[in-house]
Amino acid sequence: MPVKVMRIEDAPVKIMRWDRGKTLRLVDEEDGAKNVDVHINLINVDSGPGPTHYHAKAENIYIVLEGTVEATVEGKKVRLGPGEMAFIPPGVRHAAGNGGDTVARVIEIYAPAGQDFHIVDDEEKK
Repeated sequence: MPVKVMRIEDAPVKIMRWDRGKTLRLVDEEDGAKNVDVHINLINVDSGPGPTHYHAKAENIYIVLEGTVEATVEGKKVRLGPGEMAFIPPGVRHAAGNGGDTVARVIEIYAPAGQDFHIVDDEEKK
């Protein structure tokens, strides 16, 4: 696997699910990474919280660089600002979105890399 070196502003851009903002892809499976996925999310002010979901195997870390993130973790609301972070272990239900009035810039790390996004069905809650 080749070494990857680039400037963050040159990172490939991907539109987030449900058009909630943009993701700057830093390292992921497309680069050959199997153990980690690192990206920066630029979450729109009007993004909403996104769907409640969990990762069966992946550990998930949010590091807030700018703005405010409002997350709901196992039903409890948490607000994160610049310089704050959250670690979400596998299997923990959560949702996150912009909780402020400016774009939220958040480093997000998944380990291991790969598709591991399981939306919690509303029927499951009943």
